[in-house]
Amino acid sequence: MAALIFGVIGGVIASLAERADAAVTGGNATPLGFINTYTWLLVSAVLFGPIGAVITVEVQAFLGLITAANPLSWLWPFVNFIFAVVVGSVSVGISRFNPRLAMNAKLVLLSISCAILDIPLTYLVVVTALGLPFVFYLMALPVYIILQLVPSTIMSYVILKAIYRSRFLSAK
Repeated sequence: MAALIFGVIGGVIASLAERADAAVTGGNATPLGFINTYTWLLVSAVLFGPIGAVITVEVQAFLGLITAANPLSWLWPFVNFIFAVVVGSVSVGISRFNPRLAMNAKLVLLSISCAILDIPLTYLVVVTALGLPFVFYLMALPVYIILQLVPSTIMSYVILKAIYRSRFLSAK
């Protein structure tokens, strides 16, 4: 249920963020939408693993698709699914091999796995879906990797700390 709620929250934020992205870039880049999606992906992956991560990002992607938040909304369910499965699985693997790893270290490792996935998936979006020349991919890739590694990770950390402090997910 919480993963679904996170997806709805992310979807509402994405409706605004992706429209702002489209207004600024004509739909050729989605930095605000990217940061929003991967913030909620990291939060859900830490808390719920791959299934929760898939629920969160797919709810968000489908809300974006229904509301036509961005010209690339049709692509996000597919791309988000790949990120959610991989990052959620990495989260489970980290938890099994090192259950005492600090949350900030785990988030950094998950964010790095997202950044590695950015390499082929940014190509898919920029060159294949948008049809832009390869040079645009080379310019976009560092931007998206930095957006993944810095703001998404920091915002995920802040959200997770608030969730843990509030005991929102603890049984009563």
